[in-house]
Amino acid sequence: MTYRSAIPRFRAVSRIRVAVCFGVVISLLSAAAARAQAFRTASDGLNVGHFLLYPSISIEYTHDDNITFESRELPGAEILASGVMLIKPRILMDLPIAASRIRWVYSPLYRDYTNKGFPQTRRFSHFFDFEAMRSGPLLSLRVADRYVKDTVQLREADRGGEVFGLVPFTTHAPELQATLGLGARSGVSLIPRYTAVSFQGDASASFFGYRKKEVEVRLLHAISPATEIYAFYSLSDTNQDREVIIFGDVSLEARSEGVGFRRVLNQDVVTYLHAGYKTIDFKGGANSDFAGPVLDANATWQLGDATMLNLSAAHQAYQSFFVNNNYYVDTEMRLEFTRQIGHSVYWNGAISFTNNHYADPLDISVTSDTPRVQDCEPRVPDPANPGQTLCGGDGRIDVFESYQPSVGRRRRDHVVRVEIGAGWQVARAVRLFLGYNSDRRTSNIEQVFGAGIVDPFDYRVNRVVFRIEAGWM
Repeated sequence: MTYRSAIPRFRAVSRIRVAVCFGVVISLLSAAAARAQAFRTASDGLNVGHFLLYPSISIEYTHDDNITFESRELPGAEILASGVMLIKPRILMDLPIAASRIRWVYSPLYRDYTNKGFPQTRRFSHFFDFEAMRSGPLLSLRVADRYVKDTVQLREADRGGEVFGLVPFTTHAPELQATLGLGARSGVSLIPRYTAVSFQGDASASFFGYRKKEVEVRLLHAISPATEIYAFYSLSDTNQDREVIIFGDVSLEARSEGVGFRRVLNQDVVTYLHAGYKTIDFKGGANSDFAGPVLDANATWQLGDATMLNLSAAHQAYQSFFVNNNYYVDTEMRLEFTRQIGHSVYWNGAISFTNNHYADPLDISVTSDTPRVQDCEPRVPDPANPGQTLCGGDGRIDVFESYQPSVGRRRRDHVVRVEIGAGWQVARAVRLFLGYNSDRRTSNIEQVFGAGIVDPFDYRVNRVVFRIEAGWM
């Protein structure tokens, strides 16, 4: 539920030509892209001493016809529609220091649903980004951090979009990049990263936190001041925190190698490619490991002074929350078109497609790592205590027994998202936005609900959003 929130700036710059690197022009929404979006500005800000400040506030009202992402196939489904009021102040601080720079942005968010039949889990959310950079003749350093505490934007915790709904979660993702110059145009970078994700509320077999440690090495070469290519190699180690143990403890180690390309214009990454080969080895869980190509990239064309086109795609393997699957492969494509009308109005439209393919056929059988209490049904009389029962068990995990119609099937999910909207710069520090977006998700998984069999991952959501923004953005 993230909506575009800024009128694009079409500067008087030379047109961005089609960027074709290694024969591919495609892209993604990654953690780096999210951080870049957080620091994007469209005004000159306020000079306060050595600081440049961007204070603003956004007030948004959305009508959502399915706030809980409920499947309409469910027998007796109660689809909850509601208005959603968002109030989001934002403060961005930028401190240039010679060849160095420090900046951070903090956005608390208040969210309230007008449908009082919906019990809210959390009204306040928090988004924080930090970045410090120091450029030197031999050594350059960059430190960054992203912290999110929310209930809706689960893509922050699950990049492939496997999970959805209103689940409270927290993510924390610091990283360091140290670059040593090897001449006028070349260098080597060491990039350690750490990611921690936790879900809050009742313990569940469907959501589990994890801690990921990663280190990446890049060999860089600058084609021009704004364009660089690189080769990379990375190692990562992930430990999952499963509060409900069903398939035992699971950890994973991943290795990636490949090439990259990045072109920067006015401090915004406008073209990006990160392509390579990745292997993931799992310890615990199912027996499947992943090995295959992966890709994250982005290409932007400025088709004149008032028109912009963006094409993006991604192909990645992610750890899975679903029953006995270790991982799924996420493939995404997104096309976005934006056009400025005069000096104060713009409109944009976008369409995206997501396909998630799972590694293993669905299997709800108990394993040697499954605790006995996870297979109690049907219960049997206790001969030593009349009137009492004991775990009987049928060899199937109780919490997953409703998936019996899909046993042996590999899960496939398909998501289509459509967006359209228009913005108006009412005054120098006031903007309006009116938009519509729609999500449609289907899968091939069937589940028993009552006397019927339905697709529990099938949902449709339509939203109309109106937003007022004021301040320096």
